[in-house]
Amino acid sequence: MSENRNQPIDWQLGIHESYMPVYYKGAVAGFFKKEYSETIIKHLNEDELLKKALTKACTDLIRQSGGDSSQVKELIKKYLKTSEHPKYGTFAIASFLRERQQQLDLGDKEFTKFCDTFKVSPVELNNIYAGDRIEDSLMAPLARILGIPKDELLKVRDGQEDSDIL
Repeated sequence: MSENRNQPIDWQLGIHESYMPVYYKGAVAGFFKKEYSETIIKHLNEDELLKKALTKACTDLIRQSGGDSSQVKELIKKYLKTSEHPKYGTFAIASFLRERQQQLDLGDKEFTKFCDTFKVSPVELNNIYAGDRIEDSLMAPLARILGIPKDELLKVRDGQEDSDIL
C-alpha cells in the first residue's frame, strides 16, 4: 500500500477558524464566524422587530376598520406578498435598474443619462418603470447596464425559473 501523505484528507478540523455560538430564545441556533456574527445578529433582530411592528400595524388597522382579529395573518401575508421583489417580467428588470442606480449612487437624472449612453433612452427607461413590455433590441443594452448576461436577463423578462440571478 503506497499512500501519498501529501494528499488532503476528506475530513479536517479548522483549528484556525473561530466560530461564535448564536442563541435564539436561550437555545443554541448555530455558529457564525466571529467577523460576521455581529452583523448577522443585528439583521436577525431587526427582522424580528419589523415582524412585530407589521403585526401590530395590521392589528391596529383591522381594529380601526371594525374587522375580526383573525384577519391579521391574512393581511400580513397580503402586505408581504406585495412587498416582495418581483421575480419575473418587466417589473423585475425595473427593480434591478433601481438597485443598479443605488449601487452607482446616482440621482434620477444622472442615471437616466447613464442609461442613455448605453442606448436606453429616457422614454424607454420610463416605459420599463411603467411596466411596458421590453423589446428584444433593449435587452443587450440593459444587460450591459446591469452587468448581467443577456441570456439571463431574457430568462427574467420571459419568466423562466432557471435564472441564476434570482
